[in-house]
Amino acid sequence: MLSRRGRLLAAGCLALLALSATLFLSEPVPSMAVDDLMKSPDKHEESEVSIRGVVSNGSYDSQSLTFSLEGSEYNLSIDAAQAAIPQAFDEGLTVLVDGILKKSQGEWILEAELITVGCPSKYEE
Repeated sequence: MLSRRGRLLAAGCLALLALSATLFLSEPVPSMAVDDLMKSPDKHEESEVSIRGVVSNGSYDSQSLTFSLEGSEYNLSIDAAQAAIPQAFDEGLTVLVDGILKKSQGEWILEAELITVGCPSKYEE
């Protein structure tokens, strides 16, 4: 029979194993284009999403850390206050933004957690 210390150690190991499995086995969020998201944004409200689009020219505000992502038909406001802005970030470039989609004062806003800059083909499905 295990001692009290042994039982605690075994329980701790099981808890750590369960947490690790949860972290590593969860599926990544597939990326989608701005237009795909904005056709039915209610389905993704308060959810983690991964959105690709072009940073609209003239939309980046370095003080408030906001910008707009554009698709062919729709635009989406991005709040990047909680995300690191990559060094290669610039208007007119295609970026991938991971974050939580929220509605504020009737406008959809993506609260960015991660911003990745790269060529458009990198994000094609």
